[in-house]
Amino acid sequence: MLGKIGKDTFDNIIYPNLGERRNEVIVPPMNGVDVGVVDLMDGRVLVTKTDPVFIVKEYGLRKAAWFAVHILASDLMTSGISPQYALIDLNLPPSMTDQEFEEMWKGISDSLKEIGVMVIGGHTGRYEGVNYPMLGGFTMLGIGEKKKLANPSKVEVGDQVVVTKGPAIEATALLVNTFPTVFQDELDNDVMKEALDMYWKMSCWKDGLIASNVGVKAMHDATEGGLWNALVEMSEASGKGIEVRKSEIPMPRAVKEVTSLVGIDPYTSISEGTMVIITSDGDGVVSSLTKEGIEAGVVGKVVEGDGVEVDGKKIGRPDHDPFWVAFSEIGSKGKSALKS
Repeated sequence: MLGKIGKDTFDNIIYPNLGERRNEVIVPPMNGVDVGVVDLMDGRVLVTKTDPVFIVKEYGLRKAAWFAVHILASDLMTSGISPQYALIDLNLPPSMTDQEFEEMWKGISDSLKEIGVMVIGGHTGRYEGVNYPMLGGFTMLGIGEKKKLANPSKVEVGDQVVVTKGPAIEATALLVNTFPTVFQDELDNDVMKEALDMYWKMSCWKDGLIASNVGVKAMHDATEGGLWNALVEMSEASGKGIEVRKSEIPMPRAVKEVTSLVGIDPYTSISEGTMVIITSDGDGVVSSLTKEGIEAGVVGKVVEGDGVEVDGKKIGRPDHDPFWVAFSEIGSKGKSALKS
């Protein structure tokens, strides 16, 4: 199956084999948590996250570089601590020219400047067998006050659940930006523009920064498996139940129409840019986000028990992310892959 490995593989192979266990590592790799955390023993913590260098050349190298940076920054920001430093391993395809490399690298640098991050090390080379979009590994680090660290262990019954932007932000943006000719005759002009512009919403770095300034218990971005998977992972990581009202979740028109056209469930589709926030001040978080132009809503609450209920019905972890199949089918069949 394409995409991230399943929970069973993580639990049975990766987690039991993490090398030497160290006491200062207070958040090791775990499902539902996007970062690792090291206690610096001085009231501060070091937070870190690694992702692929994901460069889709067809978007334009600078535009693709922005996304590669913000995928990573969004994950780190779920800790409530801003990224400050980066390490990058670039394994470049032999076909990449020096001019293309310069364009991509300057795009990475400019995007890092926007969020206050400096590259402090890495590795760069060209190698046979490498191709877009996975061009190496990318790590970000941040140092901040331990008391401000967001973590599922801080979640309490009665806390509120906030969701930003809505589901399938990434699925919609990638489908329409990758295959614009497939959708341009199927969508009204204003909806097409909304879907294309959604590319720049595929980051929840700012969402997390704003929310953390108000006060949060835990945050998680809705990547593979979408919003439902993110909620299930947060329930598992916190050891608490979550109740959600579907009608309170923001639903952009472009997401509704594009996911309908390709026949995928928006709530289980990949959605980088959607931040799930657990806080004791949902109204304060939503107000602060809204003032900065980020749509958000209080969609539910934390309860006793376990698992996630949506409108009173229990949901489980999605067994797959439908985006990947739709993306592949449209890439091979074009408009004939659309469902309506």
